Amino acid sequence: MYKTKYFKIQELVANSVLQSIGENNCWLRLDPQCLKDLDKIRAIWGSPLFINTFEHQNRGLRHFNTTEGAKFSTHKQGTTFDLVPKNGKYWELWNVVHELIKNGELKGFNTMEDRTQTPTWVHVGKMNTIEKPLIIKWKKGK
Repeated sequence: MYKTKYFKIQELVANSVLQSIGENNCWLRLDPQCLKDLDKIRAIWGSPLFINTFEHQNRGLRHFNTTEGAKFSTHKQGTTFDLVPKNGKYWELWNVVHELIKNGELKGFNTMEDRTQTPTWVHVGKMNTIEKPLIIKWKKGK
């Protein structure tokens, strides 16, 4: 089982999930390659990144029946995280992650949300695609 160097389990999974299944089971449900990618992003970025916080509990692994986000969100699979740079440099972080994926330096993450649609976070995920990266654009009203 891989555990991250830079993130505690509370930062990676919703509190409702942690309380329901416990810490060990939460680690087991998170994709190990995505966790390694999170550590790599954080190390290269060089400044703290937030995922789950007191205010936002669904930026990592979400409970399967949450109404937040898309019904079939990959957040519910332990392969997707919304990163928030402590220093507020959202565009810069998006560009760094984009280049890491494009250059094959991340082995799990291959998906990002369109930067213009996520002004206060950087969405990274793992999906069944060969695109590097696949850029997801939301449909209006969804």
